[in-house]
Amino acid sequence: MKYKIVFLGSLFVVMCGILFYVNTAANSQPYSIQVSFIDVGEGDSALIQNSDGYNILIDGGRISDGQTVLAYLRNNGVYSLSALIASHADSDHIGGLIGVLEATDISVDAVIYNGYPGDTQTWNEFVMAVADEGLILEPAQFPGELTWGTTTAYIINPSSGEVNPDTNDVSLVLLFDHSDIEYLFTGDIDSTVESEIIARGTPIAADMLKVAHHGSNFSTSVEFLNAVQPFDSVISVGPNPYGHPGVETLDRLQSMGSNIWRTDIHGTILITSEDGYTYQVIPSITEVNIYLPMVIK
Repeated sequence: MKYKIVFLGSLFVVMCGILFYVNTAANSQPYSIQVSFIDVGEGDSALIQNSDGYNILIDGGRISDGQTVLAYLRNNGVYSLSALIASHADSDHIGGLIGVLEATDISVDAVIYNGYPGDTQTWNEFVMAVADEGLILEPAQFPGELTWGTTTAYIINPSSGEVNPDTNDVSLVLLFDHSDIEYLFTGDIDSTVESEIIARGTPIAADMLKVAHHGSNFSTSVEFLNAVQPFDSVISVGPNPYGHPGVETLDRLQSMGSNIWRTDIHGTILITSEDGYTYQVIPSITEVNIYLPMVIK
């Protein structure tokens, strides 16, 4: 990671909210890599696209969010997915992937998961949708890596051989490396798993952190943040009874000096880079009293 300069928008901009479409920004300029954190409420879904023509979808929110994810893909001209990745078996991550697999106008080349199957009806429907697509579930575990052209994803978690693990604990943790930019996706791991990752000494420094478990207070520890040193942090979250994102997590991120982006406030969030060295964060919703940094690495 290199140093960055942040130009902060004024707190005194008088507006009641400006809405614009992320897909317009995405389609109006060339990119080396771009990551879209799709607003699926209390769930996760992210689309990674690189200039080599690879499209990777990580999670899809709940079953009811499938149409939201499909609309985003279609609006951005994405009709072929190089990989569909299920971070773990929880329904707020895999549910929407079922609709993507069932869509007749979108092809999927591979389906990757953490190697630990679920035991819910949603999981069973997901497995059936994969089979109906003529695909198999391909496990990905530490240590290992996945490559799509000039983009490499290092598998940080889970390890193999876990016995009756909690579904969150075996979330796929992926460090995407593209040129000089790193993106860390953490699924729903908690601080215990974070400590295990740190103890291994596995490099996890990243420019952008997808905050674990929708900003739960039981994740994103100080030690983990010290290892990652994220300049930007994205929390995928919506209305929920769990108190996400937790005040303690927000305080830790603020103390770290990381810019905080939330899908419940900023809507779908696009992080785009034209050269693989610098990037911009573009929210689909801007509001009064919210800083909008333009990032230079």
